[in-house]
Amino acid sequence: MLVNGTRVEDLAGTGLTTKQRYVVPLWVTIPLFLGRHLLKGTSALVKWAITYWGLSLPTLVLLIIWQRFNGLVALTALTWWLLLGLVWAYRWPASFDVAVTQPCRGVWRWWTKYRRLWHPAMDGTGLTRMTPDRQVYVPAVTRVRSTRVVDALHLRLLHGQTPADVAARAEGLRHVYGAHRCSVIEDGPGRVRVLFYSKDPLRRLVVPLDPAPLPALDALPVALGEDGEVFRLCLRGRHVLIVGASGAGKGSAVWSTLKALAPAVAAGTVRLRGVDPKGGMELFPGRALFAEYADEDLADLVALLEQAVADMNDRKRRLKAAGVRVFTPSTTDPLEVILIDELAFLTAYAPKDIKLKVAAALQVLLSQGRAVGYSVVAALQDPRKDVLPFRDLFTYRIALRLSEDSHVDMVLGDGALERGAACHLIPASLPGIAYVHVEGAHEPVRIRFSYLSDDDIVDMASHWPSPENTDWTPLPDTDTEPPLRIELRDVINQHKDDGDDA
Repeated sequence: MLVNGTRVEDLAGTGLTTKQRYVVPLWVTIPLFLGRHLLKGTSALVKWAITYWGLSLPTLVLLIIWQRFNGLVALTALTWWLLLGLVWAYRWPASFDVAVTQPCRGVWRWWTKYRRLWHPAMDGTGLTRMTPDRQVYVPAVTRVRSTRVVDALHLRLLHGQTPADVAARAEGLRHVYGAHRCSVIEDGPGRVRVLFYSKDPLRRLVVPLDPAPLPALDALPVALGEDGEVFRLCLRGRHVLIVGASGAGKGSAVWSTLKALAPAVAAGTVRLRGVDPKGGMELFPGRALFAEYADEDLADLVALLEQAVADMNDRKRRLKAAGVRVFTPSTTDPLEVILIDELAFLTAYAPKDIKLKVAAALQVLLSQGRAVGYSVVAALQDPRKDVLPFRDLFTYRIALRLSEDSHVDMVLGDGALERGAACHLIPASLPGIAYVHVEGAHEPVRIRFSYLSDDDIVDMASHWPSPENTDWTPLPDTDTEPPLRIELRDVINQHKDDGDDA
C-alpha cells in the first residue's frame, strides 16, 4: 500500500542518531531556549516590518505621535491620513490600486489561501531541495500582488532552478490551489512571477475600447487580457499575422486594431491600405478609413500591393539620402499599414500568375518594410506552409480558435501547445479569444478582442476618415443622426446587394 511518507526502516544508518556525550544543565538550557526563540521572533518581526513597510511605517509614526503628544493628536493624524488616502483613491484610482489595494489584497490572499499549502505544493511538484544535512528548502515568496482576477506570487528560485522548471509544474500548482489557469513569467535572473487566475473575465463579450486621442503605436488597446487588464498591441516595427478558423473572430481582431489606430488615421500619422478578396464583405463598411482600397478586381488587388512596394522603395531612398536610421511616423511619412483579409485566397487559391505577383510583393514588404515604417497585418484561416510559404516573415502572430492542434505550433512556434496555448479547445461560442506571446512570458497569454458591430464600424469610419478620402467628413457630436450616416449605410447596403465596387 502506498503511503505519503517515509518508512522508519529507511531511516536506519542515515546518521540521525548520535551517542549522548554530555548533559547540559537545565538552568543553561532554559535561557538558551528562550533567547533563541526571542531572537527568532524579533528577526521575524523586523522582516515583517520591512516587507510590509506600507503598514508598519504609518503605525510607527502614529505610535511616536501618541507618545510625544496625546491620543487626540494621534487620532487627528490618523483621520487626516485616511482622508488623504480617500482623495488618492478617488483622484488617481489606478496608482492607488497598484500601490495600496493590490499589496493589501495580496497579503490577505497569501495568509488565507497560499501560505498553508505552499510547502506541500512545492514538495508535491518537485520544486523542493534537500541539503546533505537534511534541511529542506523551497522557493521563497518575496511578495504577493492580487487583483479581483489574478494572484501574482513573486518567487526567488533556488540555486540551479530555472523559470522553465517552474513553468513545467504550473499545471500541478493550478490543481493544488484550484485556479482557473496558472502561468509563469520570468522577472529577472533567479526570479519568476507565478500567476494564478481565479476567475475568467473573457467569458463576457468585450465592448469596444476607446482609442487614445494620440495613439501610441507600440501600445494599442485592442483586447482584454486574462488578468483583467487591457492588452496592448505593438504595431510599429512589426508585421502581424492573425490566424483563426471560420467564425473564430478574425474580424474582431482586425476591427479592434483599426479602432485603436483610427485617431492616428484621421491625424495623418497612419495611412491604411485595404485588400479584401471577399469582395468587400469584411472591410467595405470601414472604407472611409482607407487611403487606398481594393476588394473585387484581382488586378486592382495586385496593383495595390505592387504600388505599396514602389512607395516603400521611394521612401527608403529618401530616408537614406537624409541619413535617417530610425523611422518616426509623421504626417509627411506616416506609418503605412497594409491590411489584407483572407490572405490564403491570394497566396494559395488565386490563379498562378496572381499568386506569384502577390508573393513577390508581400515578401519584399515583409522583409524590408519594418525599417521604413511599413507594416503588414494579414488574416487567414489555414497556417500551413503550402498555403502561406513565407509565414515566418511575420514577426508577430495571433492565434484564435484553430481547427487542429497541430496548427498551434505552426502559428505560435514550437512547443506553444505544450506551454498551454490550447487554441483548438477554444469554444466556438466564445469568438475573439486568442493566444499571443508576451515579452518575458514562458506561456502564451490568453486575451479576447473587443467586438464591433456594423454600426460601431460605420460610426468609427465616419468620425475618423482618412484625410485622403474627401468624400467623407466626421460626424458632428449631436444626439440626432446626421444625413451623412444614413447615406453611408445606404451605400453599404447597396454595395452588398448588387456587388458594385464603391
